[in-house]
Amino acid sequence: MAVQLDIRTLLYLFIFGNLFTALLTSFYRLHSSRDKASTLFIAAKWLQVAYWSSFLVWNVMPRYIAIPLSNALILAGGGLEIAALLLMTGLFGRKAKLYYWTISVCSVISYGSVALFYNRPNIRVATTSLWAVLFMVYPAFRLMKNRKGSPLQGLMGFIFFLFAVVMLIRSMTALFLEPGMGALSPNLPQYLYFLGMFFLLIVGSSAFILLSNEHTYEKLKRMATYDGLTGILGRRTFMQEAEQKLAHAVKKQEFFSLLLLDLDHFKRVNDSKGHDVGDAVLQDFVFTIQSNLKTFDLFGRVGGEEFAVLLCGLDEEDSGCRAEQLRQAVEEGASSFTYPGEYTVSIGIVTVLPGPLTSLNMLYKLSDQALYQAKQLGRNRVVRSG
Repeated sequence: MAVQLDIRTLLYLFIFGNLFTALLTSFYRLHSSRDKASTLFIAAKWLQVAYWSSFLVWNVMPRYIAIPLSNALILAGGGLEIAALLLMTGLFGRKAKLYYWTISVCSVISYGSVALFYNRPNIRVATTSLWAVLFMVYPAFRLMKNRKGSPLQGLMGFIFFLFAVVMLIRSMTALFLEPGMGALSPNLPQYLYFLGMFFLLIVGSSAFILLSNEHTYEKLKRMATYDGLTGILGRRTFMQEAEQKLAHAVKKQEFFSLLLLDLDHFKRVNDSKGHDVGDAVLQDFVFTIQSNLKTFDLFGRVGGEEFAVLLCGLDEEDSGCRAEQLRQAVEEGASSFTYPGEYTVSIGIVTVLPGPLTSLNMLYKLSDQALYQAKQLGRNRVVRSG
């Protein structure tokens, strides 16, 4: 009797724990940006509230309705929570969707077959537990093997793996050791199951919130690092990385070249064709420049239509040739653009063998002066700073 009371107490803990989590995340999302992962997670929590609550009506509803309903609720709730976690970590791609659709359909078919032909409690427990193992194994493997993932993701993968082991033990116990075992039977595998579910309730909810913050941080970091329109480095990050390359060039006594590139008559394009065409011009220009740069060259957007390229290890002659190649590539690329001949580029360049007193700001000013001269001399040309 005391054991049954303990399990019933656990049921209430699961109901109110999931209810609290669902309410907390739902109210939090009312005043913040709504993303698909959070929506799935909130839906999963409400389904899990319904799942644990369904045990309380097993003695009221017919078992042939109550038991399939409970299994459908935990299948949907657990599946959506896993999908939300994978989506938040960027691992819920086409293969993951296909995998979960496949095992969802197969689990429904197999459970229906058990209910029709082998409708015994231990067979039902073993069947649902085995399918739960398959649900858990995929995120465990993906999160633990994801080299780009954070330590938190690896920890979540390990927890999924442990829970899959618990579910496998529960299934084997129901099949071979406890033929009379039901969903609420009091034995050690069942207590491990409930303990694992309670652990997942606490850790899963906390991990999702932490992963959500991690995802937001990475998104903000990317926004601060890269230009939103063109996808190349923004001004701040370009200047930071250029400072590092300059220090390296001073140490290695390598030539250091800074190029400033400015699209000619870009305002005319925006005014006559509209900002959508202007954006397309910038993207086409960036693609052309990137296609003509080497792996270790640095490229960034430092203004509206002003860009910067950093070349290391090239003397004045070689860096001048590279700058002219870029100018010609832009001119040729524009001729095949949707609006041919609409834009060219002017380039100011400075090349130095840097010393300890060489500053990036000084080089920027010199290349900016050279760029101004290129504009004054008729545009669509390369001018070197003296």
